[in-house]
Amino acid sequence: ESYCLRLINFSKERKIDWHVTSGNLRNAQLHPEFVKAGAKVYQESAGRIDIRQGLAFKRFLQQQRFDVVMTLTGLFGAEALKLARAAKVPCRIAWHRRSTPAFSPSFSRKLYTRWSLWELERSSDWILSNSETALDRFHGSRWRDQTRFRVIPNGVDPERFQLQPSIRKEVLDAHGLPESALVVGHIGRFDPAKDHETLLRTVRTARDSGQNAWLLCAGTGTDTMEFRNRVNAQGIADYTRCLGARAEVDRLYQAMDVFLFPSVTEGQPNALIEAMLSGVRILASDIPPIREAMPEFLHGHLFSPGDAEEATRLLIENVDSGPDKIARAREWAIDRYDPKRNFNAVLEIMGC
Repeated sequence: ESYCLRLINFSKERKIDWHVTSGNLRNAQLHPEFVKAGAKVYQESAGRIDIRQGLAFKRFLQQQRFDVVMTLTGLFGAEALKLARAAKVPCRIAWHRRSTPAFSPSFSRKLYTRWSLWELERSSDWILSNSETALDRFHGSRWRDQTRFRVIPNGVDPERFQLQPSIRKEVLDAHGLPESALVVGHIGRFDPAKDHETLLRTVRTARDSGQNAWLLCAGTGTDTMEFRNRVNAQGIADYTRCLGARAEVDRLYQAMDVFLFPSVTEGQPNALIEAMLSGVRILASDIPPIREAMPEFLHGHLFSPGDAEEATRLLIENVDSGPDKIARAREWAIDRYDPKRNFNAVLEIMGC
C-alpha cells in the first residue's frame, strides 16, 4: 500500500485515473490517503482460486475497462492477473515486493507457490521487483535474459529525509529520552519477519555491558500489549519507547544514534533507506536483500541474522561511521532511490 500511494502521489500531474482494490478492509489503514490522493477505492478481490469470487472479479474488470492492471502482492497476485488476462486487459504488471513467500512452507503451499509463479509468467506482460534477490529467488537466473523482467528500486524523497541535528534535543525531550542516551532506533511493523526479538535482546545485552542504551521503536503493532510484554520480558521497559505507527518518522530518525534493523526477510527496506538518508549509523542483519539495499562499503555493519551478541559487539565497538562515510552513504542512496527516475520507469511501463 505504501509504495502504491507514493506512486499515485508522484503522478498527480499526469492524467491517470487510479483505482485501488482490496478485499481486506481490516488491513486498509491507508485507504483514506488513497481517496485524498484522488484514487477510487473498491472492496474487490480475485480471491484465492474461488470460482464464484473469481467470476465476480472478472466482471468487475470488464465493467471498468481498465487499460492496466498492476498487482503488488507477489505470489498472491497470480489469480488477479489470470482474470485480467481473461478479461482482455491490455497491460498486466506483476510486482514482487518481498524476496521470500509471505507464509511458512508446507506441501500445499509449495504447490500454490509453483502454480502462482507459473501463472504470473503466463499472464503478465511485465514482472517487476525492487531487488534482484527477489527475482533470483522466485524465477531463477533465466529472468536476466528476458526484457519483461525489470528491477526498479523504490523511490524515496531525499528532501524529507536528511540530517537535522538542530531538532535532535526537541525529539529526545518529546519522548522522554536523556541527551546522554545511546539511542537505538527501529521502525518496522511488529511481524516475525522484522525479528524484534533480536532487537530487544541486543538492547538488553548492550545495557548489561554497561552501555546507556535506550530503544526508540515505531511501526504498526509496536504499541500493543503483546509487544510491550516482550519488552518487559527482556527487562528494558524503562528504557524503551513503544510508539506504534507514526507519520513523523523523518523526525524520529533525528533522535537515533544507531538504526538497528535485524530482519530475517525483506523486499527492499524503506526504513533502512530513510535512515541512511537521515545520516543515522546503520547496523543490520546480513541477508541478501539488505546487502543489495546498502552500499558495499557499509557491509561491515552487517551481523548474522538472529545474532544479538554480534549485533551488540558492533554497537559497542562503534563501527566507523564518521561524517565522510555517512555523507557517502547518503549520496549513494540519493542516486539509487531517486524517486523521479524510479517512479517514471514504472509509469513508462504502464504506458503513462
